[in-house]
Amino acid sequence: MMVRLAIVAVSAVTASCLFIPSIDDDGYVVCTTDNECGPGRACATDVGLCAPPVWNDTTFTERRLVVVENINDAELPAGTAIPIRVGGDNATLSLDDVKPDARFTSFDEATGNWRVVGVYRDLFADRFTVWAPLPQAIGAGGRDALVWIEQATAAGTPTVLEEPANTFLLFDDLDDFPTDEVSTDTYFISAPGAATPIVGEGQVTLGDNVTVIWRQELILPVELTFRARMNQLNCEEVFVGLTGNDAVGFNPPSAGFFIGPDLGTIAEVAPTAESNPTRLSDPRIFSEVPTALHRFTIQADGATVRLLVDDVVFDERTDLRPAFDPAVPLFATISMGGACSIDVDAMWVTPLPAARPLLTVEEPVALNITF
Repeated sequence: MMVRLAIVAVSAVTASCLFIPSIDDDGYVVCTTDNECGPGRACATDVGLCAPPVWNDTTFTERRLVVVENINDAELPAGTAIPIRVGGDNATLSLDDVKPDARFTSFDEATGNWRVVGVYRDLFADRFTVWAPLPQAIGAGGRDALVWIEQATAAGTPTVLEEPANTFLLFDDLDDFPTDEVSTDTYFISAPGAATPIVGEGQVTLGDNVTVIWRQELILPVELTFRARMNQLNCEEVFVGLTGNDAVGFNPPSAGFFIGPDLGTIAEVAPTAESNPTRLSDPRIFSEVPTALHRFTIQADGATVRLLVDDVVFDERTDLRPAFDPAVPLFATISMGGACSIDVDAMWVTPLPAARPLLTVEEPVALNITF
């Protein structure tokens, strides 16, 4: 279904416009206050109807609203990067729904201003994920606008604003990664002997005995993703995930992937500094193509830990006792062991809870301009 909104130019001199919506078809609701209106709409008191904001830019002749619902018991903070999956299984939108010239925008009801939202696009071979920052906090059980997708320009050229550093709590494309042992505000790197990181072509390669800790404190809930590739098969003790010390690798509390010989992979979970890590007794190969570029994701939220590879759940632990202490900071960590290496292409972090917010997408609205 495509909703159409007519804009009739009433004066060729002033080029002013009059919005004439179809109330019955487009879902306008009678109101007296904004609180009676759904996400992305406000009460136009002069006509007593809930209405979406004025059209932002008539260069874009189609738009649709993405709405986010917080299904958790705690507030979803402003700035949380929310994933919008485009294409593939369990997608929010199909590949045909998002045109090459799509951009993402937000409307501020208080000021009446639009702005273009910087996002991050994680590109797979057959699909992609758009990570968009939440413009305002959403309380438990609340719903609100995430972004508007504007598209269908005459030129059809890309218009998306890519701003990963402003999208995530922490983002590292590894372009400025150190090549030796360091201890800075950004990194702790232990690289004894000749096992130094190799930086090149937008990635860093970490070999035997190298440990890297990103020193920014991460407070639960948190979702951490490494986009990385495992090389060779003779790993011994490789850990990819979250640990509880910014200067000692492989230190509980911890949650992540533990990779051993033949790339057999298990979940490692240790909720407290005194915990003995719990591991599966039957290691599994994490993918049919283990040496391809994958997304290793760790979601930690108190009593729940979930590990995913390429958005598919690899392992999940719920109702952990004891649970992770939300007051204890965690740190993104990679610790290498054995005759194998890992190529890390990028990493990012967002304060998403384990129960991800729900996304709904409204029907697209097409703009017809009649002179």
